[in-house]
Amino acid sequence: MRRVYLLMATIGFLVCIAVTAIFIRMDFFGRLLADRVLANAAMPTEKEMPPTSGQIPFSSADIQIIGGRGEGLSCSLPRLLADLAFPQEEGREAIGLQMRQACATHDYCYRHGAATYGYTQADCDFLLQEHAFRLCYFIERREPGSDMEAKQSKCIRDARLVTLGVRAGGSDSFRPLNPSVDALSQGLEHKAGLDGRASTYFEFDPYPVRSLSYFVYRIADAPEAEGTLQGSKALYKFSMRPSGMFVSVATFDKNTRFGELTPHVKLPGDPSYIVNAPVVVATMHKGKKEDWFVWWQRRGLSQTGGRILAITPRRATKGDWNCLYFAGMTEKMLGDNDPCGTRNTIAIVEVGTAGHPDDGGFSQVVPAQGAQPAPDTLHLMALQTSSCLGNGANAPCFRDIRISTALRRKHQAQEPLRVTDQLAKETPGQKPSESDVYRNYVSAPLVFQSPLERDPLMTWARRDKDYESKALVRRIGIVRKTARPKNDTGRSRGSVWLADIQENDEPLFALGRTGERQSLVAIRKSDDTGVGRVEIRQWRLPGLRDDDTGEAPLIKVNTAACQPKFEGTWLARPPTVVSVGSDEAVVLLSRIVGAKAENGDYGLELATLKIGTDGRCSESLFTGPIIPTVTLIPNATKNDQNTPKSVLKQKRLELIRQTPTLVDDLDGDNTLEVVFPGAGSPPDARMMARISKDGNFLPEQVMAESMAQE
Repeated sequence: MRRVYLLMATIGFLVCIAVTAIFIRMDFFGRLLADRVLANAAMPTEKEMPPTSGQIPFSSADIQIIGGRGEGLSCSLPRLLADLAFPQEEGREAIGLQMRQACATHDYCYRHGAATYGYTQADCDFLLQEHAFRLCYFIERREPGSDMEAKQSKCIRDARLVTLGVRAGGSDSFRPLNPSVDALSQGLEHKAGLDGRASTYFEFDPYPVRSLSYFVYRIADAPEAEGTLQGSKALYKFSMRPSGMFVSVATFDKNTRFGELTPHVKLPGDPSYIVNAPVVVATMHKGKKEDWFVWWQRRGLSQTGGRILAITPRRATKGDWNCLYFAGMTEKMLGDNDPCGTRNTIAIVEVGTAGHPDDGGFSQVVPAQGAQPAPDTLHLMALQTSSCLGNGANAPCFRDIRISTALRRKHQAQEPLRVTDQLAKETPGQKPSESDVYRNYVSAPLVFQSPLERDPLMTWARRDKDYESKALVRRIGIVRKTARPKNDTGRSRGSVWLADIQENDEPLFALGRTGERQSLVAIRKSDDTGVGRVEIRQWRLPGLRDDDTGEAPLIKVNTAACQPKFEGTWLARPPTVVSVGSDEAVVLLSRIVGAKAENGDYGLELATLKIGTDGRCSESLFTGPIIPTVTLIPNATKNDQNTPKSVLKQKRLELIRQTPTLVDDLDGDNTLEVVFPGAGSPPDARMMARISKDGNFLPEQVMAESMAQE
């Protein structure tokens, strides 16, 4: 017996030694395991930066959606774990800085991927792996065609270890659509929120090619029809498939509280391009503001070539919509029959340079927000993701894209504008260069418009060695030298450093983007549970400068101007920030709560927060109605009568999580309408409340109460 004890003790001692050795040399043993487990992971064929994840606006108004559940975007590991698994070598940066762009997408995916695109944890993890692999080309500055095999690339091995780590330990962080924990049974509706462990809707992926079916919603001009109010908006639902999309529309007026989502048109996909969702861009047409749906359609993720396709929903007929497919065909394909050549509600343009007529060199576009849109012109901007200068130069560029809405199947050159500031200086006799260009693409750029300037500013934050507490904000304008766009260039309007900006402060949103008091703002939870108060942190941007010489000013964070008292449970569903003045905004919040006991169901609760001049805000929320889910989704299935109530209750909860809360001025009366865009069978869009520009819920909120009695 003594020998047995001695043998067991020896085995236990050896196991402890082995575990200790593996823990201490996690970098060595972890890479061995990752290389073995992920040995057949596909190496990237793309030589381009991964797409940048972030908000995709649903309206042409100055509206921003803040995803991430108030938890921030981070790739940082606990210091001990980072030192053991990813020890820094001379000349290499921390893994959290190198892989930050891939980790930001992964954070969004874990929190919103299931509800928005039907992504699984495996989808998110392998999306992380793909993006991390693609980053390695830029981290190690590998030339196209060079060997990136694991044994010869430390970055690729690091990327595999990162992927293995989240595959092994990420299950608790991934939020499914229907979590295993019953929130009501554990009282979480009063603690972590009903959606504390569940995925919620937020569009973050510009190319969700992994999804076989998903929905997006847009608010734009209502189609011209008898009885439609001038300037009124409609809700559009795009049911997306890899093969094309179905478009449904719902219109509202002052006398109705909901609009039926009726099929509008079917748009087949073009096999030459990725099927993706449009953005809404405002123009001026005959002196009146007009919305356009705009698609940037790439030929594939392995190249940046593509086209811009656009249609104005107000003036477009069904025939115009059907012409979108034919409008993209080449003249050779159409032959002598071009049924769409004379339609003035469609635009299609190949964007590039004279040498590459269909290659814009960028991944995705953002609408150029401005106080006054240009007449009959689509104005977009893009931060270029591929080299723009060639001949060994390494400097970032951006595109100021202005497209006439009258163009059909034509090439319009959009020459790149070089970024010139303290990180990308112009040195006579030397090729333009900037170190670690990949760090500019972690978050989507914001577009600002000074009231005294003609052109917008591309603005984004870049983080370097002190990335955990500091960021450089780059503000790039345009120098128009002649009437020829090819002679234009970019110029810095004054870079600034943001102090005390933690990783979990991002994503940021713009406050007063077209006014004189412009700021960057973070809204986040004060703790992991969400029970604590929400923190709102602001960085007031200084006035524009005409150069970028000298040390960039350091802007301190302001946490005193806005200290509202409300819980982080309001951030599970992405807040929507609506600009209601040049320097003011209303934040619309919503959350799922337990409804009245006699109802036994769930409800969607609304609230607002007004952020005024100088970033000051109300001390508490303006609370709005609680609308029962049975009111928002009267029919959860095609046959509710034969479905158990418990199943219907859970089905409605899932549908609420898969559906955003939208807000816009639908009828031009300077009030904001809050819309639930429709779910269930059949889906009806419902107007839930109206809000004044001061953030107060108007008396029409009794509408929501009457809805509950229907």
